[in-house]
Amino acid sequence: MPKYILLFFALALIWSCNNTETTKKPGTKEDPYFFDLAGFFNAEIKQLNSAQTKANKTVKYNKKEDVLSNQKLDYEKELAVFVHSDINKLSWREKYSADTLKEGNEIRSITYKALDDQLKTRKIAISFDQNQVAQIAIENRLKSIMASTWQELEYLPGKGYQVHGKQKMRLAGVDMMGIEVEFKE
Repeated sequence: MPKYILLFFALALIWSCNNTETTKKPGTKEDPYFFDLAGFFNAEIKQLNSAQTKANKTVKYNKKEDVLSNQKLDYEKELAVFVHSDINKLSWREKYSADTLKEGNEIRSITYKALDDQLKTRKIAISFDQNQVAQIAIENRLKSIMASTWQELEYLPGKGYQVHGKQKMRLAGVDMMGIEVEFKE
């Protein structure tokens, strides 16, 4: 089981590093065009790490499952896949459609959908409750000659998160992976 967990995290790391098109230069301020996903998750990481939030974590690989209870996690590593799903790149401004649902003056949801099939992050759906983020759902996909990878991410502030994925390798078959984390108070 541990080697499968390492494989999953290695794949997640490779995945999260894939679309690093531009890097912000030190000392310059770039205003986010879309919802600041990276900024939101960096603030969550800081808060979770400083509060030393413990969690119950379930890791699944194909039909195997490992449950870790009351764990202290490194949320910078844990939530990196969410941070790397940020779509605030200058060259991507015209490559996503945005749909905002308002009720009065209050935003209820924002949904971004990729218009270009080559983009890793296909969809981001953010739900709000009383002007606070209530849920973030992200769909990522990558396709190459040798493999196709699909990933669904869900984050519920104050509650936990899930990462589910499927990787289909041309010569090795299909692998299903998943991580479910529930924050402990």
